[in-house]
Amino acid sequence: MITKNDIKFIQSLKQTKYRKEHKMFLVEGNKLVGELLSSNFKVEDILVTDLWLEKFPEMAQTLPFYDIISPKQMEQLSSMVTPPGIIATAHTPSYNIKPEDAENEFIVALDGINDPGNLGTIIRTADWFGIKKIICSSDCADAWQPKTIQSTMGSIFRIEIMETYLKEFLSKTQKLQNSKTRIYGALMDGENIFTKKIENKNGVIVIGSESHGIRQDVLPLITAPIHIPRGEGSKTESLNASVAAGIILATIHNS
Repeated sequence: MITKNDIKFIQSLKQTKYRKEHKMFLVEGNKLVGELLSSNFKVEDILVTDLWLEKFPEMAQTLPFYDIISPKQMEQLSSMVTPPGIIATAHTPSYNIKPEDAENEFIVALDGINDPGNLGTIIRTADWFGIKKIICSSDCADAWQPKTIQSTMGSIFRIEIMETYLKEFLSKTQKLQNSKTRIYGALMDGENIFTKKIENKNGVIVIGSESHGIRQDVLPLITAPIHIPRGEGSKTESLNASVAAGIILATIHNS
């Protein structure tokens, strides 16, 4: 039986402070709860309403456990305009992504992506193109907030995500003995990504923030500058971060 204190605790997980303190997060809706249950994540609670049980009896039979709460309680817990009728809490995983990992695969590095929707879309796009590891600078949006998780459409359960000091991580990557490990970054004076030959399927791909791009202290660490050329006559100053990420990943994937 769920208690008032349980409800209060779960409500607190809407805030980054308490998510980090308790190392837990919220998941809402059939799609995402289903993805969560198919993953290796440790699930703590599954909460449903009577109406949800009536509408989705087949999914209800697949749940390992659940508690029934009132529609009012569901509204209190949900971050969505229309509460979905099912919410779960799970423990935030801890990953240890190392610079050496970039010697064998592509790692996406996010520099100050502060919009949760953009972050979630980048995670989803990275999953589409087979990326298994993402590192986020300490000032990125929280990957485990509800809006980010919703935007990933479940991809967050298939990718290792680690918050770290980006400059330090890239500096160590640059010093690796394997000189073939490149650090890619989209810059105005970079090489045309559509004509550049990507010889090795490894390295770090740095995606800059929505408003400032790759920050100044990270720029010297970019060893393979790339550029997404604008169409003739275009006066647009920049691309959305998630769109740029999609173009870069698609091009590198197919090179």
